[in-house]
Amino acid sequence: MKLLSSIKPDNMRNLVTHFPQLLSTLQIESSILNTAREFHKEGVNGICFLGMGGSSIAGNYVRALLSKEAKIPISVTRDYLLPTHVDNKWVVIAISYSGNTEETLSALSMANEIGSRIILMTSGGKMAQKSKHQIVHLPEGLQPRAALPLIFSAVLPVVESLAGLKITNFQYLEEVLINKSNTWNEWLAPPKEIAEAFIGKTPLFIGARHLAPVAYRAKCQINENSKALAFHSELPEANHNEIESFVKTNGCSVLPVFLRSGLESTKINRRFDVTYDLYLEMGLSPINLLASGDTRLEEMLVLTHFLDMISVELAELCSIDPVSVEKIKELKHRLSR
Repeated sequence: MKLLSSIKPDNMRNLVTHFPQLLSTLQIESSILNTAREFHKEGVNGICFLGMGGSSIAGNYVRALLSKEAKIPISVTRDYLLPTHVDNKWVVIAISYSGNTEETLSALSMANEIGSRIILMTSGGKMAQKSKHQIVHLPEGLQPRAALPLIFSAVLPVVESLAGLKITNFQYLEEVLINKSNTWNEWLAPPKEIAEAFIGKTPLFIGARHLAPVAYRAKCQINENSKALAFHSELPEANHNEIESFVKTNGCSVLPVFLRSGLESTKINRRFDVTYDLYLEMGLSPINLLASGDTRLEEMLVLTHFLDMISVELAELCSIDPVSVEKIKELKHRLSR
Protein backbone atom coordinates (compact mmCIF):
# COMPACT_ATOMS: atom_id res chain seq x y z
CA MET A 1 0.00 0.00 0.00
CA LYS A 2 1.33 3.41 -0.99
CA LEU A 3 0.91 6.80 0.64
CA LEU A 4 -1.00 9.62 -1.04
CA SER A 5 1.11 11.41 -3.63
CA SER A 6 0.57 14.71 -1.77
CA ILE A 7 2.34 13.38 1.33
CA LYS A 8 5.97 14.47 1.68
CA PRO A 9 7.85 12.27 4.17
CA ASP A 10 10.66 14.83 4.56
CA ASN A 11 8.28 17.66 5.51
CA MET A 12 6.82 17.45 9.02
CA ARG A 13 4.32 20.25 8.48
CA ASN A 14 3.01 18.38 5.47
CA LEU A 15 2.78 15.14 7.46
CA VAL A 16 0.92 16.78 10.34
CA THR A 17 -1.41 18.53 7.90
CA HIS A 18 -2.21 15.10 6.42
CA PHE A 19 -2.95 13.58 9.84
CA PRO A 20 -6.69 13.21 8.99
CA GLN A 21 -5.97 11.55 5.64
CA LEU A 22 -3.46 9.16 7.22
CA LEU A 23 -6.24 7.97 9.53
CA SER A 24 -8.16 6.55 6.57
CA THR A 25 -5.28 5.50 4.28
CA LEU A 26 -4.86 1.96 5.55
CA GLN A 27 -7.30 -0.78 4.62
CA ILE A 28 -6.73 -3.76 6.89
CA GLU A 29 -6.98 -7.14 5.21
CA SER A 30 -10.14 -9.00 6.15
CA SER A 31 -8.01 -12.02 7.11
CA ILE A 32 -6.43 -10.00 9.94
CA LEU A 33 -9.78 -8.96 11.39
CA ASN A 34 -11.15 -12.48 10.92
CA THR A 35 -8.20 -13.87 12.86
CA ALA A 36 -8.85 -11.36 15.66
CA ARG A 37 -12.52 -12.38 15.74
CA GLU A 38 -11.50 -16.05 15.95
CA PHE A 39 -9.23 -15.24 18.88
CA HIS A 40 -12.19 -13.54 20.55
CA LYS A 41 -14.35 -16.63 20.08
CA GLU A 42 -11.60 -18.85 21.48
CA GLY A 43 -11.25 -16.59 24.51
CA VAL A 44 -8.71 -13.85 25.18
CA ASN A 45 -7.44 -13.23 28.72
CA GLY A 46 -5.72 -9.99 27.83
CA ILE A 47 -4.03 -7.89 25.15
CA CYS A 48 -0.42 -6.76 25.45
CA PHE A 49 1.11 -4.15 23.14
CA LEU A 50 4.84 -4.23 22.48
CA GLY A 51 6.50 -1.12 21.10
CA MET A 52 8.80 1.83 21.67
CA GLY A 53 8.60 5.54 20.93
CA GLY A 54 6.13 6.60 18.28
CA SER A 55 5.24 2.98 17.54
CA SER A 56 3.93 2.39 21.06
CA ILE A 57 1.69 5.41 21.54
CA ALA A 58 -1.27 3.93 19.64
CA GLY A 59 -1.42 1.24 22.33
CA ASN A 60 -1.79 3.90 25.01
CA TYR A 61 -4.61 5.54 23.06
CA VAL A 62 -6.48 2.26 22.63
CA ARG A 63 -6.05 1.31 26.28
CA ALA A 64 -7.42 4.68 27.45
CA LEU A 65 -10.24 4.66 24.92
CA LEU A 66 -11.48 1.13 25.57
CA SER A 67 -10.91 1.03 29.33
CA LYS A 68 -14.68 1.00 29.92
CA GLU A 69 -15.83 -1.11 26.98
CA ALA A 70 -13.26 -3.93 26.89
CA LYS A 71 -13.85 -6.74 29.38
CA ILE A 72 -10.20 -7.81 29.31
CA PRO A 73 -7.02 -6.06 30.48
CA ILE A 74 -4.99 -4.08 27.95
CA SER A 75 -1.34 -3.34 28.72
CA VAL A 76 1.53 -1.56 26.96
CA THR A 77 5.12 -2.78 27.34
CA ARG A 78 8.14 -0.67 26.43
CA ASP A 79 10.99 -3.00 27.29
CA TYR A 80 13.13 -5.93 26.21
CA LEU A 81 11.10 -8.19 28.51
CA LEU A 82 7.58 -9.53 28.24
CA PRO A 83 5.60 -9.20 31.50
CA THR A 84 5.36 -12.54 33.28
CA HIS A 85 1.56 -12.32 33.52
CA VAL A 86 1.31 -12.57 29.74
CA ASP A 87 0.81 -16.19 28.73
CA ASN A 88 -0.52 -18.22 25.80
CA LYS A 89 -4.07 -17.10 26.49
CA TRP A 90 -3.09 -13.48 25.80
CA VAL A 91 -2.85 -11.80 22.41
CA VAL A 92 0.37 -9.89 21.83
CA ILE A 93 0.33 -7.02 19.32
CA ALA A 94 3.90 -6.09 18.44
CA ILE A 95 4.34 -2.72 16.72
CA SER A 96 7.57 -1.53 15.16
CA TYR A 97 7.24 0.89 12.29
CA SER A 98 10.81 0.20 11.14
CA GLY A 99 10.54 -3.49 11.98
CA ASN A 100 13.95 -3.40 13.62
CA THR A 101 13.28 -2.03 17.12
CA GLU A 102 15.51 -4.23 19.29
CA GLU A 103 13.46 -3.96 22.50
CA THR A 104 10.26 -4.93 20.68
CA LEU A 105 11.92 -7.83 18.85
CA SER A 106 13.32 -9.12 22.14
CA ALA A 107 9.93 -9.07 23.90
CA LEU A 108 8.34 -10.60 20.78
CA SER A 109 10.78 -13.49 20.96
CA MET A 110 9.61 -14.19 24.51
CA ALA A 111 5.97 -14.10 23.36
CA ASN A 112 6.85 -16.66 20.69
CA GLU A 113 8.47 -18.93 23.26
CA ILE A 114 5.42 -19.07 25.52
CA GLY A 115 3.01 -19.53 22.60
CA SER A 116 1.08 -16.27 22.80
CA ARG A 117 -1.17 -15.48 19.86
CA ILE A 118 0.61 -12.74 17.93
CA ILE A 119 -0.28 -9.99 15.48
CA LEU A 120 2.48 -7.83 14.00
CA MET A 121 2.34 -4.30 12.62
CA THR A 122 5.32 -2.96 10.67
CA SER A 123 6.49 -1.38 7.44
CA GLY A 124 9.37 -3.83 6.97
CA GLY A 125 12.64 -4.86 8.60
CA LYS A 126 13.17 -8.05 10.60
CA MET A 127 9.62 -8.09 11.87
CA ALA A 128 8.18 -8.29 8.35
CA GLN A 129 10.14 -11.50 7.81
CA LYS A 130 8.23 -13.37 10.52
CA SER A 131 5.80 -14.89 8.04
CA LYS A 132 4.23 -17.39 10.45
CA HIS A 133 2.32 -14.55 12.12
CA GLN A 134 -0.47 -12.32 10.89
CA ILE A 135 1.15 -9.05 9.74
CA VAL A 136 -0.43 -5.67 9.15
CA HIS A 137 1.85 -4.12 6.52
CA LEU A 138 2.17 -0.36 7.05
CA PRO A 139 3.19 1.99 4.22
CA GLU A 140 6.88 2.78 4.59
CA GLY A 141 8.79 6.05 4.39
CA LEU A 142 7.56 7.95 7.46
CA GLN A 143 9.10 8.89 10.77
CA PRO A 144 7.49 6.55 13.36
CA ARG A 145 5.98 9.51 15.24
CA ALA A 146 4.36 10.77 12.03
CA ALA A 147 2.90 7.31 11.45
CA LEU A 148 0.69 7.47 14.56
CA PRO A 149 -2.59 7.94 12.63
CA LEU A 150 -1.68 5.03 10.33
CA ILE A 151 -0.77 2.76 13.23
CA PHE A 152 -3.79 3.78 15.29
CA SER A 153 -6.14 3.10 12.36
CA ALA A 154 -4.73 -0.44 12.26
CA VAL A 155 -4.57 -1.09 15.99
CA LEU A 156 -8.05 0.05 17.01
CA PRO A 157 -10.08 -2.20 14.62
CA VAL A 158 -7.92 -5.19 15.57
CA VAL A 159 -8.47 -4.63 19.30
CA GLU A 160 -12.17 -3.94 18.75
CA SER A 161 -12.39 -7.30 16.96
CA LEU A 162 -10.46 -9.03 19.75
CA ALA A 163 -12.83 -7.54 22.32
CA GLY A 164 -16.02 -8.21 20.34
CA LEU A 165 -16.78 -4.51 19.82
CA LYS A 166 -18.12 -2.52 16.87
CA ILE A 167 -15.49 -1.39 14.35
CA THR A 168 -14.73 2.35 14.18
CA ASN A 169 -15.43 4.26 10.96
CA PHE A 170 -12.17 6.06 10.13
CA GLN A 171 -13.54 7.69 7.00
CA TYR A 172 -15.93 9.60 9.23
CA LEU A 173 -13.11 10.52 11.62
CA GLU A 174 -11.09 11.93 8.73
CA GLU A 175 -13.95 14.29 7.91
CA VAL A 176 -14.28 15.33 11.56
CA LEU A 177 -10.58 16.17 11.87
CA ILE A 178 -10.48 18.12 8.61
CA ASN A 179 -13.50 20.18 9.68
CA LYS A 180 -12.03 20.83 13.12
CA SER A 181 -8.61 21.81 11.76
CA ASN A 182 -10.27 24.36 9.49
CA THR A 183 -11.71 26.08 12.57
CA TRP A 184 -8.83 25.82 15.08
CA ASN A 185 -8.62 29.61 15.24
CA GLU A 186 -12.27 29.79 16.31
CA TRP A 187 -12.48 27.25 19.13
CA LEU A 188 -8.90 27.18 20.40
CA ALA A 189 -6.25 29.53 19.03
CA PRO A 190 -3.82 29.52 16.13
CA PRO A 191 -1.23 26.78 16.84
CA LYS A 192 1.52 29.33 16.19
CA GLU A 193 0.14 31.55 18.97
CA ILE A 194 0.32 28.69 21.47
CA ALA A 195 3.80 27.78 20.24
CA GLU A 196 4.98 31.35 20.85
CA ALA A 197 3.92 30.99 24.49
CA PHE A 198 6.22 27.93 24.77
CA ILE A 199 9.39 29.85 23.84
CA GLY A 200 11.62 30.09 26.90
CA LYS A 201 9.25 27.81 28.82
CA THR A 202 9.06 24.12 29.60
CA PRO A 203 5.54 22.92 28.83
CA LEU A 204 3.98 20.46 31.24
CA PHE A 205 1.03 18.77 29.53
CA ILE A 206 -1.60 17.61 32.02
CA GLY A 207 -4.43 15.30 31.02
CA ALA A 208 -6.98 13.03 32.66
CA ARG A 209 -8.46 9.71 31.63
CA HIS A 210 -8.74 9.52 27.83
CA LEU A 211 -6.65 12.69 27.41
CA ALA A 212 -3.77 11.41 29.58
CA PRO A 213 -2.09 9.63 26.62
CA VAL A 214 -2.64 12.78 24.53
CA ALA A 215 -0.58 14.67 27.12
CA TYR A 216 2.18 12.06 26.76
CA ARG A 217 2.07 12.30 22.97
CA ALA A 218 2.34 16.11 23.15
CA LYS A 219 5.41 15.83 25.37
CA CYS A 220 7.04 13.43 22.90
CA GLN A 221 6.26 15.66 19.91
CA ILE A 222 7.82 18.71 21.56
CA ASN A 223 10.87 16.60 22.41
CA GLU A 224 11.35 15.16 18.92
CA ASN A 225 9.94 17.77 16.58
CA SER A 226 10.88 20.93 18.50
CA LYS A 227 14.04 19.55 20.18
CA ALA A 228 12.82 21.12 23.42
CA LEU A 229 12.18 19.97 26.96
CA ALA A 230 8.60 19.06 27.81
CA PHE A 231 6.93 16.86 30.38
CA HIS A 232 3.53 15.31 31.01
CA SER A 233 1.45 14.31 34.00
CA GLU A 234 -2.02 13.06 34.83
CA LEU A 235 -4.85 14.12 37.07
CA PRO A 236 -5.82 13.21 39.72
CA GLU A 237 -2.37 11.71 40.49
CA ALA A 238 -0.52 15.02 39.99
CA ASN A 239 -2.58 16.52 42.83
CA HIS A 240 -0.96 14.07 45.24
CA ASN A 241 2.68 14.97 44.57
CA GLU A 242 3.57 17.25 41.68
CA ILE A 243 1.56 20.21 42.91
CA GLU A 244 3.92 20.66 45.89
CA SER A 245 6.88 21.27 43.57
CA PHE A 246 5.45 24.61 42.45
CA VAL A 247 5.13 26.20 45.90
CA LYS A 248 8.27 28.31 45.44
CA THR A 249 8.43 29.01 41.75
CA ASN A 250 9.23 32.70 41.34
CA GLY A 251 10.59 32.93 37.83
CA CYS A 252 9.86 29.25 37.18
CA SER A 253 9.98 28.34 33.50
CA VAL A 254 7.36 25.58 33.72
CA LEU A 255 4.21 26.25 31.70
CA PRO A 256 1.29 24.00 32.74
CA VAL A 257 -0.93 23.11 29.78
CA PHE A 258 -4.23 21.60 30.88
CA LEU A 259 -5.87 19.35 28.29
CA ARG A 260 -9.58 19.69 29.05
CA SER A 261 -12.43 17.51 27.91
CA GLY A 262 -16.01 18.54 27.31
CA LEU A 263 -16.92 15.13 28.72
CA GLU A 264 -15.23 15.52 32.12
CA SER A 265 -16.93 14.08 35.17
CA THR A 266 -17.91 16.51 37.93
CA LYS A 267 -14.99 15.44 40.12
CA ILE A 268 -12.37 15.70 37.38
CA ASN A 269 -13.77 19.04 36.24
CA ARG A 270 -13.52 20.38 39.79
CA ARG A 271 -9.93 19.14 40.15
CA PHE A 272 -8.85 20.83 36.95
CA ASP A 273 -10.46 24.14 37.95
CA VAL A 274 -9.02 24.17 41.46
CA THR A 275 -5.56 23.08 40.25
CA TYR A 276 -5.58 25.81 37.60
CA ASP A 277 -6.41 28.44 40.22
CA LEU A 278 -3.71 27.19 42.59
CA TYR A 279 -1.10 27.32 39.84
CA LEU A 280 -2.09 30.89 39.09
CA GLU A 281 -1.67 31.77 42.76
CA MET A 282 1.79 30.16 42.69
CA GLY A 283 2.93 32.58 40.00
CA LEU A 284 2.52 30.26 37.02
CA SER A 285 0.64 31.08 33.82
CA PRO A 286 -1.31 27.92 33.00
CA ILE A 287 -3.09 27.40 29.69
CA ASN A 288 -6.38 25.57 29.19
CA LEU A 289 -6.81 23.73 25.88
CA LEU A 290 -10.35 22.44 25.46
CA ALA A 291 -10.76 19.39 23.24
CA SER A 292 -13.56 19.49 20.69
CA GLY A 293 -15.61 16.47 19.68
CA ASP A 294 -18.79 14.52 20.31
CA THR A 295 -17.00 11.42 21.62
CA ARG A 296 -13.87 10.59 23.59
CA LEU A 297 -12.22 9.30 20.42
CA GLU A 298 -12.93 12.50 18.52
CA GLU A 299 -11.57 14.59 21.39
CA MET A 300 -8.38 12.52 21.55
CA LEU A 301 -7.63 12.73 17.84
CA VAL A 302 -8.66 16.36 17.32
CA LEU A 303 -6.50 17.55 20.20
CA THR A 304 -3.59 15.33 19.14
CA HIS A 305 -3.70 16.85 15.66
CA PHE A 306 -3.71 20.36 17.12
CA LEU A 307 -0.82 19.65 19.50
CA ASP A 308 1.21 17.99 16.73
CA MET A 309 0.92 21.22 14.74
CA ILE A 310 2.04 23.25 17.75
CA SER A 311 5.24 21.18 17.87
CA VAL A 312 5.91 21.99 14.21
CA GLU A 313 5.20 25.68 14.73
CA LEU A 314 7.57 25.76 17.71
CA ALA A 315 10.30 24.05 15.70
CA GLU A 316 9.97 26.59 12.89
CA LEU A 317 9.91 29.54 15.32
CA CYS A 318 13.19 28.25 16.75
CA SER A 319 14.70 27.44 13.31
CA ILE A 320 14.74 23.73 14.13
CA ASP A 321 14.39 20.88 11.61
CA PRO A 322 11.41 18.91 12.99
CA VAL A 323 12.19 15.81 10.91
CA SER A 324 15.79 15.25 11.98
CA VAL A 325 16.46 13.12 15.09
CA GLU A 326 20.26 13.04 15.11
CA LYS A 327 20.68 12.22 18.82
CA ILE A 328 18.40 9.20 18.53
CA LYS A 329 20.35 8.03 15.48
CA GLU A 330 23.66 8.49 17.30
CA LEU A 331 22.37 6.54 20.29
CA LYS A 332 21.29 3.64 18.07
CA HIS A 333 24.63 3.73 16.25
CA ARG A 334 26.59 3.46 19.49
CA LEU A 335 24.38 0.67 20.82
CA SER A 336 24.96 -1.31 17.62
CA ARG A 337 28.74 -1.35 18.02
